[in-house]
Order: sequence, then C-alpha cells, then structure tokens
Amino acid sequence: MKMKKIIAVLLSVAMVVTMSFALTSCGSKSSSSSSSSSSSDTITLHFASTQGTTHAWYKEAKTLCKTVEDKTDGKVKITMEFGGVDGSDTDIAQGVQNGTIDMYIGSTVGFNTVVTECDWVNLPYFMNSYDKVDELMYNKDSWAYKLLKSEAEDNGFTWLGITDCDFRWLSTNKKINSLDDLSKLKIRVPESPMFLNFFTASGASPTAMAITEVPSALQQKTIDGQDNGPIISYNNGFQQFNKYWCKTNHSFAPAVVVINPNSWGKLSSDQQQVLQDAVDTYCDSVKTDLRKEVVTDEQKMKDAGCTVYEPSAALSKGMEEAAHKVWQDKDVTKTMDQTAVKQILKDAGLS
Repeated sequence: MKMKKIIAVLLSVAMVVTMSFALTSCGSKSSSSSSSSSSSDTITLHFASTQGTTHAWYKEAKTLCKTVEDKTDGKVKITMEFGGVDGSDTDIAQGVQNGTIDMYIGSTVGFNTVVTECDWVNLPYFMNSYDKVDELMYNKDSWAYKLLKSEAEDNGFTWLGITDCDFRWLSTNKKINSLDDLSKLKIRVPESPMFLNFFTASGASPTAMAITEVPSALQQKTIDGQDNGPIISYNNGFQQFNKYWCKTNHSFAPAVVVINPNSWGKLSSDQQQVLQDAVDTYCDSVKTDLRKEVVTDEQKMKDAGCTVYEPSAALSKGMEEAAHKVWQDKDVTKTMDQTAVKQILKDAGLS
C-alpha cells in the first residue's frame, strides 16, 4: 500500500513538472513569436498635402515612397494623401502636431496658420530672387534657415527638409508700369493682413478671398487682377481672364517637409537615415522641377496670348518701398518671430 502511495505521489510530481515545462515552453514560444512578429512589422507613414496629382510635390513623392520602401526592404511604407483629402493646410499641420497624420509638405503661407511666428518668411520683398532664396532658405548655415527650422521644432514638428513653391506675380487687365497704374485696381490677395496692407500701401484696392472664388471673380470683373505665382495661376486657368502678367516676384513662400516626432521615433536609426536621405533628394528634385515649370508655364501663357513682362524700375522701387512699410508695421508683424523681424530690418538698413 505504501509503495502504491509513493508511486502515485511520484507520478503526480512528474505530471506537475511536465505541465510546468510545457507552459514555460508555450510562453517562450509565444514570446519568440511576438518578437519575430515585431521585427517583421511594417510601419506605414501617411504623407499629406493640399496639392493635387499634377503638382511636382506629388510627382516626386512617388519616387520618395518607392525609395524608402525599397531601401528598408518593405519595412517602411509611405502612403500619399494629397489633394487635400485630409483637409486644409491648417487641418493637416495640426494633424501632424497631434499625431493623426505622420508627414506633411506645405508652403509657409499655410504652415504659418499653425506656426504663426514663421510668417516673416512670407514678407513681401524679403526674398525676390532665386539667388536670395538659395542664400537664405537652402543654406543650412544661414540665420533664416536655422530660425525657420527651430520654429517648426518648437511647435511640435520634426524637421525633414525645405523646398520650392513659386514666386508670386501680379496679373492684371492692363499693363502696369508704376504705382500710379496700379492705383485703385481691385486686386485679389490671400486672406492675410500682410498682403492687404502691402497692396494698400502700393495704391491698389486689395480684396481678400479664397482662391476658389478667383476664376469667377476675374470672369465677372469684380476684381481686376490677382497675385498668385505662374504655376498655381496657369493650373487654375487665370490666364484666360488676365492678359498682363508682371514678374514682380514680390513674395516667396518655401515649402516645409515635417514629420510627427512620435512617428519619427518609431523608425530605427537606419530607417530614419533612409527617410532623411530620400527627403533630401525629394526636396532637390522638387526645386529643380518647379523652377523648370515656371519657365514652361510662362511660355504657355505667352502662347495663350498673354503679355509676360519684367517690372519697370519705377514699379519695383515703389512696391519695395510699400513692402518696407509693412515690415515696420507692428500690427502686421506682432505675431512674427521678432528676432527675424529685427534681422530683416537691420539687413535693409531700416532699424
């Protein structure tokens, strides 16, 4: 009897040990499986913009996406959400801030609705040549580049890069050679005190309205002109209604490429480097494409019967003086980074 009890106890102990070993093995297997699954997980980044499929931002983004996916062996994928499917520039920038969207490209005219202090970049006549843009925006040692980057980062964005939009031109229903010619013309401008004040100081009668309203306003002659760049203007058909295009280059808004910090942190250091290298190439390609497109669209306007011309010395001087009034208007510049405003005034000999 005792022997039977001893055997029974030994059998029970053996079963417990066996079960315990089995459970440990399952746990280990589960952990190993989880680790394996984690290492093979795909990270998907959502890249948003208000620009559509005809824009260089979109066209070059297709190469960006393929490069990142190829160089990470499919571990990082980027989906493009262009054409404003995620809302306005403000909506998208806020989405990147709060993490509902991963990446964004947008001009500083839209970006400044969220990062208000960066609006100094858009000041009229701050940059009115590609040489000036290259010096201030693409030189990583320039005060302007460093400040814009730090402003983005201070507002909850991880900086990836900067690239082109196009300069703003002035289109009208008659040729403009001086501020007297501009006097009292109704010019559509963005819904911004900066541009309203600038064109008022230039002698025009500015009217703020959404860009979607511009074609009908031009057609119905409720406005005499507008001030978008050649790419946006041509793609929206404005050349059908305004035949005179003055290459004033009175404002330049670069495009920033940013990512949510948490989205950036999900990438390994190697993946971060792949993405950064791809964005660097993307920004260079966009800049090259857009500068070529400006030349192409100018020719298309001429082919459509438009007169495209350089501003006279008198017009340039008058508009630049009007711009300087805006720079010194504290009601306009009060939300801007004051370090930038002071530097701009100092460089112009106005401080």
